[in-house]
Amino acid sequence: MNSHHSSVYGLLLSLLVVCPGVSWSQQEWRNLQSDWLFEVMPQATSFSTKSGSPPVIKAFSDPEQEQLIGLVFTTPDIPPEEVGFSGPIHLLVGMDLEGVLTGAKVLYYTESYRSFRGDFVEDAGFTEQLTKKSIADSFRLGTDIDTISRATITSWALTRGVRNAARRVAEAYLVNSEFSRTARSEISVLNTFAQLDWSGLIDAGLIRQFSTQLADRARLDIAVAYIGHGRLGDMLIGGRAYSNLERTLGEQAVEGNLLLLGLRGSTARLQQKRLALIQNGTLLRPDQGSILFAGTGEDGKIAGQVSLAVAMVMPETVNPREAFSLVYGTGPALDPFASFDEVRYQLPANLSEFLYGSEYEATTAILTSTKADPNGLRDLLCLILAATLLLLAAVHLRRFLKLSE
Repeated sequence: MNSHHSSVYGLLLSLLVVCPGVSWSQQEWRNLQSDWLFEVMPQATSFSTKSGSPPVIKAFSDPEQEQLIGLVFTTPDIPPEEVGFSGPIHLLVGMDLEGVLTGAKVLYYTESYRSFRGDFVEDAGFTEQLTKKSIADSFRLGTDIDTISRATITSWALTRGVRNAARRVAEAYLVNSEFSRTARSEISVLNTFAQLDWSGLIDAGLIRQFSTQLADRARLDIAVAYIGHGRLGDMLIGGRAYSNLERTLGEQAVEGNLLLLGLRGSTARLQQKRLALIQNGTLLRPDQGSILFAGTGEDGKIAGQVSLAVAMVMPETVNPREAFSLVYGTGPALDPFASFDEVRYQLPANLSEFLYGSEYEATTAILTSTKADPNGLRDLLCLILAATLLLLAAVHLRRFLKLSE
């Protein structure tokens, strides 16, 4: 063996000693051990081989594999993977036929914290929180899932990675589940917009555009769109950018409806304090910290149309079902909204009905029932009138007694 080969073999041997199992552990999701399957699906007695699209392992309650009770899958099989602080995190997940998680096991991660905190994900018992969660749940850090101390990004990647993979599996295999029926409804409605190009989205009313003149004749073009729904966000700015945006919202504990602002032109001269909304004649300025980075326009429908994207968390007093205007103040520094440029925005009717229709069900039911039964409405009005008369009588009686004294 020549000296060159000796050096190469020596280097490889050193790598194995210093970094044992790195490349092998990274492939554990391809070589699953049977006890891992029982760990995430303890009710099963037998499992099939991995197959299907996306690939899953079927879990059965009997050795003959006649009684299907759930599905087991790995997150690398269902891209795109969520990335932690230092890289992807591979998980093995079990889910029953109702879309409820039966277990989750971390197979691989390389977060830098491991060098001095050890296996901090396992030690924190983080994956135990995921067991018995329904895929219809929000999976919100700090709300229904506790964050790993000093590891928010890792916690986010774990949570969202499991949630997204499980939902994709449910859409493919649990077609009769409530979640899948809802997902099909969402996809059907949003597919109308997904098929449109940029001009088509403008014509459909999902996107509105305007320009404002800055100092020194510089111009800023702003495209406005509602992205207060995950599938809308994925479609418009791309899944990765929307995931990062949601993670930022979680880290800052900010909640609210999201408005996308796609910027082009003199983007570096944007002044956030000059952005506001107007609804019903009232100027509503966004709260401090509610303008967030949302990507560089590389993915989604905004690709090639904008050079920078930000998201505005709309003030809670704004009703997104009703028309409002986005304004950019052009007035002096002390009174930036003395003058402004604006664009009027209103959700397309079919999208508004899809997103918020359920909130009107109770009102609609009452109105419908009273129209169908005029006697019911008459009886209700009589009760209100009677209660009012009794109240007036009580007031007058009290005054009379005081005068008698």
